[in-house]
Amino acid sequence: MDTNWFFSLYFRPRNNMLPELIDKDGNRTRLENLGKKQIMEVIKQSFLLNIQEPTIFYNGTHQIEHLDKLIISKKHKEVLQKNLVKVYFFEPLTHYIKNNTNHMQSHTLKINNNPDEIANLYAYELDSLQEWAVKNQISNLQVYCTDWKCHEHYQSKYPALKLLIMDVFVAWWAQRYTFQENRSSLGKGWYHDCDSSLITKKFWSGAWRYEPYRHFLTSFLVSRGLHKKNNVSFYFKISNEELKRRMWFNWDEFSSKHPSLSQSVIEGNNKLQDVVPLSFACDNVVALGDQGSDPNYSSKDSNYNIRTSHDPEETYVESFCAIVQESRFGQPWPNISEKTLNAIRNYRPFVLAGPPGTLKMLKELGFKTFDAYWPEDYDNIIDNTERLVKICETIDYINSFSIEDLIEMHKDMESILIYNKENIKNIVQHYDDLNNTILKTSH
Repeated sequence: MDTNWFFSLYFRPRNNMLPELIDKDGNRTRLENLGKKQIMEVIKQSFLLNIQEPTIFYNGTHQIEHLDKLIISKKHKEVLQKNLVKVYFFEPLTHYIKNNTNHMQSHTLKINNNPDEIANLYAYELDSLQEWAVKNQISNLQVYCTDWKCHEHYQSKYPALKLLIMDVFVAWWAQRYTFQENRSSLGKGWYHDCDSSLITKKFWSGAWRYEPYRHFLTSFLVSRGLHKKNNVSFYFKISNEELKRRMWFNWDEFSSKHPSLSQSVIEGNNKLQDVVPLSFACDNVVALGDQGSDPNYSSKDSNYNIRTSHDPEETYVESFCAIVQESRFGQPWPNISEKTLNAIRNYRPFVLAGPPGTLKMLKELGFKTFDAYWPEDYDNIIDNTERLVKICETIDYINSFSIEDLIEMHKDMESILIYNKENIKNIVQHYDDLNNTILKTSH
């Protein structure tokens, strides 16, 4: 990602003023001077290009400390005060629990979704926008949250903002992919190749950046021997004591409640010490210790653990089911990424390790899931620890089938897999329909 884009604000004021990129130090660059930066790809390949209202687009996490730098003239301020202004994010919101310290909390939330925890949740980005809107008397600010339906929780906490829903990254990914498929098919309809005969493995499980729940799940897979003859990635060699410490729950209490699973994870992590790095579609692979979180960002040289693809198609097509380990897990509201969409584009059914309600969200976006083939009740479990337990049970259930049975199952679900891929082109429309409903019911 371009370093001058992260933590930057794209501002398109309209009113005969040119769009600019404003970095965190206040430096302004006109978009025509950016060249082939990713920001230009996102703008040109998504719905953002056609928005007629003044638009702010933030790519970053935590507080937006340079909002005041948008206003450099009386004309800029008038545009913001007198017009409907739309605000979008490229990254998921940074949720945090308000406390008595000013210590900056992580961009990934790690709670158990207890009611008292959820009640005390705020978002750094919305804090910034609320304060800025009040300070500058900006009264018509529509803010499009990335996390599914978190607006229902946050609207009363941020009354100066009108909160809606749109994940720009997902929308951009979907619109770009739709354009590519339409171009390659010459407008004759998408070609589908859902060849079940290529399946030789049961599972695909990709874990790139370190997260405790990914460590837990990978250790569980290793305890079942599923790192063998399957496509599994994990790069971190971390002791059992450190694994326990990093969890959001008390390990002793968990072990008492789920003794068998607890023992499996510990035994799996013991074995993991001898087999990491587990990898696919990656060059110059090395194991990492307990420092850092991104396999190729732990060194300034970044000359190891180099991904060769963000969509390793060949590893999907030989696997029956994708265990999708999403970017967010320990928060109350769903958020998906290319991880889920890559499984869909490659005709894979999936077990989705993400926040509660993620499968429900996908259904509201028009997709179909796989409850006709295995239990998906894990999606209904708000408690993050218990949901993780149920996900492991679902993986065990799928693993109980032979590879021959799974190939036949894949053939049987072919119509769902093709339907899901086709539905990628409808994602933005589903978001628009939902926002129209929110706006109608809020008046």
